[in-house]
Amino acid sequence: MIIFVGPNRQRGNGLGFKAFDDAPATRHKTYNWLFRTRRLPSATYIFTFIDRLHPRERRLAAKIYRHINAAGDGFRALNDPAHAKNRYGLLRGLHQAGINDFDVHLAGDAPKPSRFPVFLRYLSVSLPPVAGLINSQSELDSTIEALALAGEPLDDLIVIEYCAEPFEQDYFVKLSAYRIDDQYMLDLFLYDQKWYVKYGDVDTMPPNFAETEARLLRENKWIDQAQQVFDLAQIEYGRVDFSLVNNRPQFYEINFHPQFTMSEYESKCPKRLENAKFAARRRMDAMKVLDAGPSERAIANIHDSEVTAFRLRPWRNFAPQRY
Repeated sequence: MIIFVGPNRQRGNGLGFKAFDDAPATRHKTYNWLFRTRRLPSATYIFTFIDRLHPRERRLAAKIYRHINAAGDGFRALNDPAHAKNRYGLLRGLHQAGINDFDVHLAGDAPKPSRFPVFLRYLSVSLPPVAGLINSQSELDSTIEALALAGEPLDDLIVIEYCAEPFEQDYFVKLSAYRIDDQYMLDLFLYDQKWYVKYGDVDTMPPNFAETEARLLRENKWIDQAQQVFDLAQIEYGRVDFSLVNNRPQFYEINFHPQFTMSEYESKCPKRLENAKFAARRRMDAMKVLDAGPSERAIANIHDSEVTAFRLRPWRNFAPQRY
């Protein structure tokens, strides 16, 4: 059994598991459940949505994470809520470590980037940039001032130095690599002719590039660099998105609970479809290793004054309404 712990709106992220007859059994539980349940069933627990939790919630979740990992056979927890980095912490750490060439700044700290253009993103949600590319210090200052006057909390905004270039011909690419415990694997490429690659048609790609994509997937290209990123982020399960600039991988963010979708199976290109099936099969084989297997065993949840307060005094907690 694998239990994903996260918000209700992410329940559908694992629907692609149904395409595999040998997929492990999974459940989705909320942090509200985690803090209130008296018993924890035998399973591998994957903590997600960590960067959106209140510090008090992360502290509670981190105690339960440690409790699960100390329970012995049949119990495992991934992604330590106390230490997994959010988007700002990750990008700052990657720049300081010399892995990323670009830096990140807090919008509320009167940022003075060393290079332009830059763009603004939220910390608390995975949405596209707040505005387009910003090309000068004066434009950045006026943009931040306007956002503050409009009611945007500046502590939820970061300024990211632009670092992207076309990957092949005039196509930008979003490369992705998964970490599933101690297994690392490159995922199917996503292309667009705009610099911000988020979604796209599965068959939008450089002409005749599927063969090259197949080779890179099977080589697990750039996986050593991706492993460094996960280690720095202290994240044990997730997907890191990146691209190449001047032939150097540049890493942008880690998603704690990426969608296990099967939209790639709609490809009309036979080689692209083969690549999609290869990548999905490799991910699923890694997920099967996580499966704790069937067990009737369960352990008591932690005994902690904060958990007791959460259960008995809901008016003092906002988590039930958030999840």
